[in-house]
Amino acid sequence: MNERQPLPTDPAALPATERETLAELDLLLAAASLPPLTPSERAFHTAHLRLLDAWNPAINLTRIESAEERAKRHLLDALVAVPLIERLLPHGGTLADLGSGGGFPGIPVAARIVPAHPHTTFDLIEATGKKARFLECVVAASGLSSQLRVLNARAEELASRNPTRYDLVLARAVAPLAELIRLARPLLAANGHLLAWKRESESWEAELSTAVSLVGASAIRVERVERPGLDRALLVLVSG
Repeated sequence: MNERQPLPTDPAALPATERETLAELDLLLAAASLPPLTPSERAFHTAHLRLLDAWNPAINLTRIESAEERAKRHLLDALVAVPLIERLLPHGGTLADLGSGGGFPGIPVAARIVPAHPHTTFDLIEATGKKARFLECVVAASGLSSQLRVLNARAEELASRNPTRYDLVLARAVAPLAELIRLARPLLAANGHLLAWKRESESWEAELSTAVSLVGASAIRVERVERPGLDRALLVLVSG
């Protein structure tokens, strides 16, 4: 019987599969009038994308394969939220990515925000053990492990076992908005927020209405993302 080989942990030893994606991202950031990648961001994305490509066939981290779509739907989609996050937390704070999976949106956001704020901490919360181990490899390669950590746990468990309360919880493709609010609220600090990535669709108004019935319209702010390549994208900010 053939033993399964361990998945790689050193991105420097892996093929440079990130180049086309990051070249596409450079163009998208310029078109969106967003700052270009810093050298530290580029190094972080390089490690992340190389490990993603190496691990993806084994543990199904993403179904998006083309460089253009990865740059747009994984990286740009995350980075468009950074100006909003910086307005909310101009001096940094405690952040978490709920249901981090392959590391989106948490890793692109962390790569941009964490180095600028030495007292900021960022947790990647992932319930699936294999995906959490992937994220741990990415964090180990990031150079930011003193501020960035992985929590292998379900959100429902964290409120009782994790003392950290977050100024901002991020979530994308995790659950309908009302369910996200129920999951995130016990994790939020006083005056904390949930930031959810959503898309306009036939079901969006009903989803929003259900969330409004839970927390009230005044607690929810919906921002349309007006950036090339991100049609129908929404950022939904919910006050804790």
